[in-house]
Amino acid sequence: MFGFSNNQKGEASLFEKYSIDFNHKYGEGGYGATYACKEKASGEDRAVKIVDTRRMKKESVQKESKIMETLTHQNIIHVYDHSIGAGKHSHLYFIFMDVAGGGELFDQVIDRGANTMSEEIARGFICQMLDGVAYCHLAGVAHRDLKLENVLLTKEGRVKVIDFGLSHVYPRLADGTIDRTKPLKDVCGSKSYAAPEVLAANGYDGFAADIWSLGVCLFAMLSGFFPLDEASGNDWRYGKLVEAQKGGRSTTHVVYSWYRRKAGHLSPEVVHLLDGLLNIDPNKRLTMAAIREHPWINAKKFADMSQGTYNVNAEVGEDQPMYRGGLGMGDEVEMMIDEDEAPVYRSLGGGAPEPPAMPGLMRQKAQLNLFESPVSGFDALDALTVQ
Repeated sequence: MFGFSNNQKGEASLFEKYSIDFNHKYGEGGYGATYACKEKASGEDRAVKIVDTRRMKKESVQKESKIMETLTHQNIIHVYDHSIGAGKHSHLYFIFMDVAGGGELFDQVIDRGANTMSEEIARGFICQMLDGVAYCHLAGVAHRDLKLENVLLTKEGRVKVIDFGLSHVYPRLADGTIDRTKPLKDVCGSKSYAAPEVLAANGYDGFAADIWSLGVCLFAMLSGFFPLDEASGNDWRYGKLVEAQKGGRSTTHVVYSWYRRKAGHLSPEVVHLLDGLLNIDPNKRLTMAAIREHPWINAKKFADMSQGTYNVNAEVGEDQPMYRGGLGMGDEVEMMIDEDEAPVYRSLGGGAPEPPAMPGLMRQKAQLNLFESPVSGFDALDALTVQ
């Protein structure tokens, strides 16, 4: 007999409350899988995330569930119930939540193939993501695994940020403000989305790390590839990008130049935003307040900004963005290909050098420790059937 332990409210077991359809799997990760289910009394469709506590600590799963119970926002997945299983399935933890039947944002990017997402469509998605993440930050929650796979869509196209299994909740001081003075040390997340300071393992601010991950998401939506395989010395691109940023060059244009491409299809405003999101120095990366005031986010041109050209160097921790004039971002940047920017690959016929391969988009599994090998796929439900 399969069942659940009674939940904290002492109500009937969740097995009696929900029916699970194991023939309808929404997604799968290294620590669990998500299936369709239905609340019996109301007939409402739900989703259930089932986590193997032999791979992720039960305390961590409970923490994730409680975070999602606390966060109530239209762009964050909502949790209704959660409980550990019973009997031979006592190693499985069940989290019942909103169903988002429109698939992952990752699919919206992949399905387009070589046809990248338009700025208008990307703006609609990223603005909803920003609303959800900004709400998290106001609640003191750093997500730490923001990626295209962790953004679901409803059938109506509404964004739902999911998967808070690696999130950190900052404490509050006596006056109610969030205390972010202690650097985080966990080298966690998903490789191509993780901020450079996370991979450096020297301590980092969780909010600033989330901003980098949002930048990777937006770059991928508009470009169809990642800016880096990973933001560390393990990727030949990273050192080149560090030097380019020190020289004041545009991150977006430099990345495109590695592959003999131009970013002419991107507006100056979105290039400026991407450069600010993907600043390797977290102290120079855009703050959430600055992002939400950015011209591109508000569908404006630099010429429309009465206070001058937007300043990409608003420091983390400032409440308001700053502006300055004379950046010259209104004109399209002419890219010069630097032969030393990337490795040279000679063609088999001895002809002109071929550009290196771009970091293609692929699904990535979250890791508690990015220095370890990825966890293999979830298989704990192979023998589990519920009538």
